[in-house]
Amino acid sequence: MLKAIIKRSLPGFKLDVELSTNRDLLVVLGPSGSGKTMTLQCIAGLCRPDEGYIELNNRVLFDSAKGVNIPPGKRKVGFVFQNYALFPHLSVVDNIAYGIRNLPTTEATEKIKNLLALLHLEQLGDRLPRQLSAGQQQRVAIARALAPEPEIILLDEPFSALDTQLRERLELELLTLYDGFNGSMVLVTHDLTEGYRLGSRVAVFQSGNIIQHDSKEAIFGEPVNRTVARLTGVRNQMDGVVKSATNGNAEIYVPAWDAYLTVTVRRLPVIPGQRIVLGIRPEFIELAQKAGENVFSVTVLQAVESIAVTSCRFRLRQDTQGRHPLSATLAKSQIRDLRDGEECLIYLPPKQLIIMNE
Repeated sequence: MLKAIIKRSLPGFKLDVELSTNRDLLVVLGPSGSGKTMTLQCIAGLCRPDEGYIELNNRVLFDSAKGVNIPPGKRKVGFVFQNYALFPHLSVVDNIAYGIRNLPTTEATEKIKNLLALLHLEQLGDRLPRQLSAGQQQRVAIARALAPEPEIILLDEPFSALDTQLRERLELELLTLYDGFNGSMVLVTHDLTEGYRLGSRVAVFQSGNIIQHDSKEAIFGEPVNRTVARLTGVRNQMDGVVKSATNGNAEIYVPAWDAYLTVTVRRLPVIPGQRIVLGIRPEFIELAQKAGENVFSVTVLQAVESIAVTSCRFRLRQDTQGRHPLSATLAKSQIRDLRDGEECLIYLPPKQLIIMNE
């Protein structure tokens, strides 16, 4: 189990975070410059916090109050860098062997052989990094991190330089690897889909702080505020007022549209008169065939087709000044062609609407 309280100040930036993970694959999301990589570096011992406490499986790695600061090589922390950071003059085998140089030769050789097989590198042991593809380099970096048998592996955007097809394949390989790994993993990523697919828990960073740290279902389904919602892909957000709340549902008035919506209430308690923020993901907006609850007449402002979906911007009829358009991502297999300027009906499912504190 990892417990970390980290405080570090730089000119114009202050990191102040507290996180924990217990054999989870913890995903760290957040914009560039929010402190994600610095947090991993502090856990690994590559960067020293000004204040804080870091504990891994009941071993204290850092304690500013007691002057404890275990060197990186003794922390049992594996680190996979964004650019892989392989030694360019060393072969694949020698890169993997770097962290286990003190083991007996026979034991080290057997371990390297097993890692080469595990990560499909058997035929590449004698090659230098420049002779490898990006995906192969990434596998070598993971093998090198695994070689010393770490208790936790930190991965700093390991798939960011890969094309989509290769990234998806290596993500599946990472999940398989994780299933056989007797420890925790922390993965930094900008990719929301990747974060949801890989993670069991998520920490959302913003300006050096963690603004929500929970299960991925709670992070994506029940963001605590506008910022978490925006960072996790809830592009549609409207101010609202609770008119009534009974039997697990709430009636919300949206002034910008002069309209009422029915919303399924989840964990956040609501009371009549409360000001809230209402959100819905573009993927959950549907086309409707007839008038009804949560159905609105809209004009298509823009429709852009991709291979499997059509991305649309809609203006509600009540939004006469066009200040609060809705973004929608509609599966092409379930809709007809939409053209700019066309009128249609959309449906906002009550269970997919998110209530957040103002």
